[in-house]
Amino acid sequence: MAVTELQVRNLRCLSEVTIEPDPGLNLITGPNASGKTSLLEAIYILGRGRSFRAPRLSAVVRTGQSAAVVFAQLRAEQCPGRLGIEFGNQGLRIQIDGETGGSMADLIQALPVQLIDPEVHELIQGGPGQRRRFMDWGVFHVKHEFLAGWRRFRRALQQRNAALRQSSDWHAIQAWDSDLLAGAQVVDRARSEYISELAPIFSELAAKILNVAANMQYRAGWVDGQTYPEALIAGFERDRALGSTQTGPHRAELVLTVDDSPARHRLSRGQQKMLAACLILAQNALVGSMLKKPMLLLVDEPAAELDAAHLDALIHGIAAANAQVFMTALSDHVLPVPGSCRTFHVEHGQIPNLL
Repeated sequence: MAVTELQVRNLRCLSEVTIEPDPGLNLITGPNASGKTSLLEAIYILGRGRSFRAPRLSAVVRTGQSAAVVFAQLRAEQCPGRLGIEFGNQGLRIQIDGETGGSMADLIQALPVQLIDPEVHELIQGGPGQRRRFMDWGVFHVKHEFLAGWRRFRRALQQRNAALRQSSDWHAIQAWDSDLLAGAQVVDRARSEYISELAPIFSELAAKILNVAANMQYRAGWVDGQTYPEALIAGFERDRALGSTQTGPHRAELVLTVDDSPARHRLSRGQQKMLAACLILAQNALVGSMLKKPMLLLVDEPAAELDAAHLDALIHGIAAANAQVFMTALSDHVLPVPGSCRTFHVEHGQIPNLL
């Protein structure tokens, strides 16, 4: 996967920008508030359908404009070859190879993109929901049965929870268990298989980049040793008392440890950032190998909170990834980038020259 041309219009301070990136490493430089991160945000929106900086896409539309547009031309042999997203006052419109009306799932599948930013340590420090979202992005891309299973589970979960709130009748609540269990089985199996392949890659990268013994363990969302049907029966009275289903894939956890202790307790914030980057690089390697194409990797201000040694290790790990990389920095002298890269300098939302 490689973007050969990127066009951004009316996104934050970027009025109209067009670049032709390198298929390898791209460095985006410029002073603070110049638009560097906004360029990464544009790519992220094109590959995820949402922003990593704002809860609503309408918030990133340039002041005074009705809509923002992001368009990418992909490497010619790839299918699809053109992606576009427009969002603003009239809602959201996705275009794939000139055809309007693509779904969010189509967009995410077409442009697999991951992000390492100054808040990436939240993958370690934050709640289990963040790690589930991280895990499920990878599972979605490589386990084709996952999306249908997840949708089936979510529909049944919503209906079961509504029944728990509205009725005390066991039969009315239990009526949704068949779909709930069927969807959960697909989701759990896909996640378990995926993590079994991701875990050794993560451990190897953590040892190489951070020099720690790190491991990951998948927990399904119910008590070990129980089946999910057994867990639903055992938890029925609690579910009814609380008005929601307390066990299932929506309660799954990806447990991360360093030296057999919880990583969030063992590591400093800078080390958590490094370990989270190892997670993302591991996922990049696994998904890329299974899809047989390089990924897109966005890296925002990697020097933040890292000493020289850790920064050097991180940059070399990123440079070695099988990915098209877009990385921001105040200047091209800040980062110890090995080898060649294409540099774009941003000033006041414009890219006046290619360095």
